[in-house]
Amino acid sequence: MLIIDIEASGLHPDHSYPIEMGIYNAAKPDSSFSFLIQPHADWSYWDECAEEIHGISRTDLETDGITIETACDRLNHYIRLHSPEQPSVISDAPDFDFMWLRCLFNAAGQRMQFKVAGIDSVLEASRQATLFGELERQEMPHRALADARIIGEILQGYLIQR
Repeated sequence: MLIIDIEASGLHPDHSYPIEMGIYNAAKPDSSFSFLIQPHADWSYWDECAEEIHGISRTDLETDGITIETACDRLNHYIRLHSPEQPSVISDAPDFDFMWLRCLFNAAGQRMQFKVAGIDSVLEASRQATLFGELERQEMPHRALADARIIGEILQGYLIQR
């Protein structure tokens, strides 16, 4: 089970873009990874409130981020490698995460070779409200890999209890 979390430049549906990706691999936690993304030339929107939450500056992205093409390559390769039968990732916010992934892959001119599924794809409805309640009580660091790890560990606990 692969859990994805994405930090973004803000929440604007037309102008925000991904700035950090994290994938937590529940089966192989040591292989989990994250990376910052250099902004594409067309990406200028920046929400200072979002920066206060995640603590990532635009300068951090420009100096430590990878290109959008490299980001797409890494995501496609890793997800196909660790989820070969049905390349997919699970997200606690699939609409937002898919929006930012689409933004990334479109800007890079590449095809996303995996699917984004919500928690509802692996957990029955009766338990989802409890899981989301538990996530809301967590103090999320708002860094992609740390958040993906928290989501994955809580979700795994619910799946084991089945």
